[in-house]
Amino acid sequence: MKVVVFFISFVFSLLGFSQSNLKPLHDNGDIILSVYPNPATDFINISIKGNNSDAIVKIYSALGTEVFSENVDNFKKIDVSDFKNNVYIINVYAKDELLETARFVVRH
Repeated sequence: MKVVVFFISFVFSLLGFSQSNLKPLHDNGDIILSVYPNPATDFINISIKGNNSDAIVKIYSALGTEVFSENVDNFKKIDVSDFKNNVYIINVYAKDELLETARFVVRH
């Protein structure tokens, strides 16, 4: 059990979360990220408000595998019907800096 908790903490730290509170290491108040519906079955909507020019959205599985990456301006509808039932992490980057993080669940 301790190994699993350590591994999950390690993966979250690689994805940009601090281990103590699971918030982004780079807190940028200029970006507001919305992900809905949550839990998702067939698709998710990603809405980014704020200073998001040249934003790149990356989605990772709970094990840290990148499953999606694309440039997003303000809104993007993403097909998750092929994603496995799991928890996923969304990171928003601009100029190689992590700006915002969110989690969502896929449940078919």
